[in-house]
Amino acid sequence: MATELGALAGTAAYFTLDGGSVGALTEALDCASKNFTEAASDPAAFARRCELPDIGGGGSIVDLAAFAALWLAVGITYWLLPVYRLRRRRLRPFRPDVYPDIQHTLTELMALAELRYPVRFVVDLRDQRPTGLAFGRVGRRYVMLGGGLLRLHGIDPEAFRAIVLHELAHLRNRDVDIAFLTLICHRLFVFAVAVPMAVTAPFALLVGWVLLPSSAIYQTLLIAAQCALAVTVAHAVGAVLRSRELYADARVAMWTHGAHSLRRLFAAQHGIERTAPRRRLLRRTHPSAAKRLAALSDTSLLFRFSPWDAFGLALSCSLVYLQVAQGIGDAVGLTDRDSVLSALVPAVLLGGSVAAGIWRATLAAHLEHTRWAGAHRTGLAVGCGLALGTFGDEQYRTAFALGVANPLVAQVSWWLLLAAVGYGFVRWNAVTARAWAPVVLAARRPFVPIAGCCAAGVVLLSIWLARVYPAGGSGFGLLTLPSPLNLLPAPLDYLGYVFSTAAVLPPPPVVIAVVAATAAMPLAAPFGARLLHRVRDDAPTAGPGRFLLWPSSAEASAALLAPQRLRPVRALVGGVVFGAAAGFALWVVHVVSALVFPWPIQWLGSVFTLYTVPVAMLLQLAAGFFVARRNARHDLRALHGVLAVLGAGLVLPLAAFTSRDHFACVRWGTSHPACQEDPLSGMGLISTSITGWTAALALLLLPAWAALHDSIRQQGPLRPPAPAALPGPPRTR
Repeated sequence: MATELGALAGTAAYFTLDGGSVGALTEALDCASKNFTEAASDPAAFARRCELPDIGGGGSIVDLAAFAALWLAVGITYWLLPVYRLRRRRLRPFRPDVYPDIQHTLTELMALAELRYPVRFVVDLRDQRPTGLAFGRVGRRYVMLGGGLLRLHGIDPEAFRAIVLHELAHLRNRDVDIAFLTLICHRLFVFAVAVPMAVTAPFALLVGWVLLPSSAIYQTLLIAAQCALAVTVAHAVGAVLRSRELYADARVAMWTHGAHSLRRLFAAQHGIERTAPRRRLLRRTHPSAAKRLAALSDTSLLFRFSPWDAFGLALSCSLVYLQVAQGIGDAVGLTDRDSVLSALVPAVLLGGSVAAGIWRATLAAHLEHTRWAGAHRTGLAVGCGLALGTFGDEQYRTAFALGVANPLVAQVSWWLLLAAVGYGFVRWNAVTARAWAPVVLAARRPFVPIAGCCAAGVVLLSIWLARVYPAGGSGFGLLTLPSPLNLLPAPLDYLGYVFSTAAVLPPPPVVIAVVAATAAMPLAAPFGARLLHRVRDDAPTAGPGRFLLWPSSAEASAALLAPQRLRPVRALVGGVVFGAAAGFALWVVHVVSALVFPWPIQWLGSVFTLYTVPVAMLLQLAAGFFVARRNARHDLRALHGVLAVLGAGLVLPLAAFTSRDHFACVRWGTSHPACQEDPLSGMGLISTSITGWTAALALLLLPAWAALHDSIRQQGPLRPPAPAALPGPPRTR
């Protein structure tokens, strides 16, 4: 909202305060499109030829000012909304002297809810429905009792207690503020962003096509991204409001040991809903009675994470990524666009929210002795959201307008890279949460390991975003690529350029450290579980009960808290053995080829001198898949494969380069320059770089392979038997 309002303010200032006109804007764009390609390497010369208008001047300062103004409006509205609601609905304070029996019941319910602050009860005698409402702000909480609810106390006291407890549960769950802030921000979004976008979008598309026809493609993509954002915002608002109702029902079930009165009310409401017309999903603020009944019987429904939520979060983050990164850079004085610090705040906004949903869903699946089945779909949703959000960026609009946008193949390749980062982040969090689930259940403070792992994931995400987003900068077609990149097809040219810059600019030890930290986080979970088991003797009986919402037996809890068996040393050794065998085979092939059939390697070496680099990478990936396949029944087999890639990297790059040198020695004799060089000179740096980036690629490919393998196996005719149900009380919760 701040970005959109800042852009609107800048445009209005250009046409009013600065005296700008459409004619001057047309001339500037036409001059830029004609001279930018020739003067791209000399910004000073380009500035002398064409004086570009300063539309939206102020940049991050205007956006920050709009952001502060929006939150000031949100804060004022939040503070005054309870008073407005009291006056608009003409609510009156509840009088204990008029309703002594009801007052006695309310006192009992307040003691049961154990609220640590006073609650003011108000009545709405005009409302004849048996409903209540919890609202208010910090320091002043209210519960409204309708006239129909007051009469219900004499007719069905248990139903009265259930409804009032449900409203008190909203206060106990602290979701009143969340709901009110969500509604306030949604109303601001509608009036400050959605309505102006709907009014100005056709006009902007028409004007853009008239002034510069090449910008029509971008304007269309921008409108599509904004429409997707509006739909996801509406979906998120409804999801927040509906989920809070399920959590309030769960709280009542805990207080009343099953919420039998609520079940009776929902059963009656379900019979009415089956015949009445239902509202559209985006407009529903309460879940259906059938879903609320199901959530009372199965609390795993409370912890689901929708791919649509992940898509909306990724889309919102990508739409404002460059603006936020630029603002951070201006604030802290950064000049490097791909600095990790510039990507930290967008990574927190995206990674913290997505990771929290993934952890909740994974923990719920672990409590059911299953695995979270939505990791693949959620990863694809995050990747699509990141790619679609780039359509709304101002930098690409300018590139389209000036005619220097990247070729389509390069643009698609960059979108795939960006989508791969989002997909890999989701898969990594799912694996990490699965490995750390016993630690979380056994910890006295379960949010500490969750926060630590999520923070590590956010740091890793900021590193990857800081590398991938600058790779999509416009103007790739203007670069003069060195050989052998300029001999490859366009997509490989671009990917080779990205890989070379990513491998050369960061020091290889940093690359290997990032990969090692990525693999070490889930692998450290069993050590944490064993450490907590030694510290806590009561963990098997107290751990999962807080998440199951009912006390579990010692045997069931011990099964949930058992750490997974890992074989990291075995995986490393397997990678070394596979790498040594593959390296020896590669050496034999080169020597035999030099003696018998040399022309394929000679031709390949003349076209692509460093062909041994992709060969070594492919063989390392093969080692990872081989080791992961041998651990097919293990949940963390993908990480075992990454360790195998690291083990194979100790020998394979050296073997690949040595085999090439021996080919030259055998083919052209020992006087060849390749035979006179020290094969170990620089191999440490080269091997570290190749191993690091191959392991990074394995972190993306191996989880995707594992998910595909599991889905195919589950669809087969022979399915493994379902795990036995956990012993314990009935699943009423």
